[in-house]
Amino acid sequence: MFKNHLQNTILNFSAVLLLGALVATPIYFAQNISKVAGVKSQSPYLLVSQVEKFPQMVLTQTESEYSLSFTKQAQKQAYQSVFILNNPTNEAKTYQILNASEVNEAFFGEDITKIQTKITILAQASIPISIISMNTDSSDTVAFRLEAN
Repeated sequence: MFKNHLQNTILNFSAVLLLGALVATPIYFAQNISKVAGVKSQSPYLLVSQVEKFPQMVLTQTESEYSLSFTKQAQKQAYQSVFILNNPTNEAKTYQILNASEVNEAFFGEDITKIQTKITILAQASIPISIISMNTDSSDTVAFRLEAN
């Protein structure tokens, strides 16, 4: 009888240890995996394209360089909110647009009278990027590069 009682105690204790290990192991690995995944997914900005809303506009991208080709309806034309720039970080960041041409350019915001190519965006905030084409050609291209500091 004493032996049976001792066996039950040992079995119950072992079952509790096994159950604890089964619960703790996935939690331990999930924490480590999320740390690694978080480091890899950290990005200084997220650029959301709105190009599909503009007829006859084609976007090409190579790393952080963007090129928009389009057919204009007028000699001089502006397209507002072609992109939405999001700051996914937890701190304010300064962003700069480096345009490939002085005639055609991309800028922050939607006000063509106040063209800004450098701006500070608060954490978790966003701002539109618009383009303006001053060429008299019927089709044009606007090329720019986006940098985060």
